[in-house]
Amino acid sequence: MKNNFKNLIFVTNMGDDTISVIDLLSMREIYKINLNINCLLSIENKPALGPHDAVLDYNNRYLYVTNSHDSSISVVDLIQNKVIQNISAGSCPSHIEVCKKNKMIYVTNTDSNSISVLNLTTGELLTQIPTGSMPHDLKLSKDCKKLYVTNLHPNKLNIIDIATNEIESSIDVNLNPYHMTLNKDGTLIFVVNTSFSNMKRGSITIIDAKKFKIVEKIKVGKMLMGAVLGRDEKKIYITDAELNAVSVLDLKEGKIVDRIYVGRMPGSISIDKDNKYLFVCDVQDNTVSIIDIKKHKLIKSIQVGIEPSAIVSI
Repeated sequence: MKNNFKNLIFVTNMGDDTISVIDLLSMREIYKINLNINCLLSIENKPALGPHDAVLDYNNRYLYVTNSHDSSISVVDLIQNKVIQNISAGSCPSHIEVCKKNKMIYVTNTDSNSISVLNLTTGELLTQIPTGSMPHDLKLSKDCKKLYVTNLHPNKLNIIDIATNEIESSIDVNLNPYHMTLNKDGTLIFVVNTSFSNMKRGSITIIDAKKFKIVEKIKVGKMLMGAVLGRDEKKIYITDAELNAVSVLDLKEGKIVDRIYVGRMPGSISIDKDNKYLFVCDVQDNTVSIIDIKKHKLIKSIQVGIEPSAIVSI
């Protein structure tokens, strides 16, 4: 297989330790990559790894996958379609970022309240950065000088200086900061605050990434999971696991202007580089929903592995 993945997306499946590869031309899963290369790890066909998140390296050849059940990272060669290395991380690794500038890997360890910093070339663990309780998502600033980390408790966004590997400031946000996304130039951070109770509403906290101050808090939906900005940055698309829908938030108006219903328990959401499709993981249905962005319309639900958790598109 040539190193050309333009029309492919890669989906991690937490429930069966696989990656589904979907061809966007035929709109179907064309094969799976098995992450569990040691079958002895499986007990009664239960997932031993639990792949949670994934990110491509800057050459678009290797996929780095966090395994929440196994406290490890799988390195997948997408040309060979197999795992070539397993790297130890902290307890319950959740989200991952690769920094081209300093050739580092950063991983949030939700159960050990830390971030693992690893050498991208060797996989060597260089240090662990203590964070607040239950760090979940993380994003690199555009200049790769800062690391933004959501902490479910005590409801903070931590800003870490990569040069010192220390928390330089913290911002109090709404309850349960779960995931986040940045705009193109990295000047704004959009934090998804979920609600684990249907008695409360979710919200989006918008933060100025230069002043590290909250610009706006917008209450929206119920159990928010993930979010992605449209390419024109006029709208943000938010998955809501309680409503089984993607809510379309107009940022200028500050309100929901549309709602696209997908499969059950939508979680991770991604957008293609051509601004044509949205991809949504429907955790309970074991499907990926594909949405036409211009029409705000569900055009296809594709069966994948068990409990799809993350989507990578090139």
